[in-house]
Amino acid sequence: MGVCNCAGAGDDGVVRGRPAPGWCNPVIIQLGSAAMTRRRAALDHLLLAGPDFDAATAALEARTGVRAAPAGSHPELGAQSAIARLGDHTFLEVVGPDPALSQGAFAARLEQLKGPQLLMWAAHTENADGIVARATEAGYHAVLTESRRTRSDGAVVRWRSVFVNGHGAGALVPFFVEWPRDEHPSRDAPAGLSLVAFRIEAPEAEALKVVLAALEVSVTVRHGPEERLVAELETPKGPLTLASLATD
Repeated sequence: MGVCNCAGAGDDGVVRGRPAPGWCNPVIIQLGSAAMTRRRAALDHLLLAGPDFDAATAALEARTGVRAAPAGSHPELGAQSAIARLGDHTFLEVVGPDPALSQGAFAARLEQLKGPQLLMWAAHTENADGIVARATEAGYHAVLTESRRTRSDGAVVRWRSVFVNGHGAGALVPFFVEWPRDEHPSRDAPAGLSLVAFRIEAPEAEALKVVLAALEVSVTVRHGPEERLVAELETPKGPLTLASLATD
């Protein structure tokens, strides 16, 4: 995975002690510091992506009995999406190429997928500027964007996102979303799905915990033979596991 490592990372991802020579971007978080008392970013939504949007949406409905509601297009990405509620302030977003839009790099990436799978995840933040500051302090590069999309009912949804790179962990590290106060897509999304558990598996789990701790992200990380996101759902048609590698 190539992420930077650091000595003394505990199960909570907090780094204690002195890093060994040659390891880069060590982040020391003192117990009792402001960084430890701030609210940590947690799961906001999961992106279930596929090469064919209609097929991915239909497959989800066939397997779960829940039809994701159209959420509009993303012109800057060449993609379209639909969402389904997973719980309070969490949702599943089905995303795929939109043939009516110009196809950019993201849409081309979607078209290369072999089938619907978890592509990435987003963490909720109430302070996008704070995420940028923490990422910069940790030695990473952060990009803050302001986005909007038009829903099928004509309503315009706006949000701010932060994308952090330079950590080497790819999509295992979330992008961050700040929604307008008292507004969240999960409120209007179709119900029926329930998120039982979400975790990240990686061969270099301890190194990944260091990155997530620096960004103050709360998520379960386990050692595994492959890098993947795993979500366990309860649905009207029974349990379902979604993962980066298409599984059932």
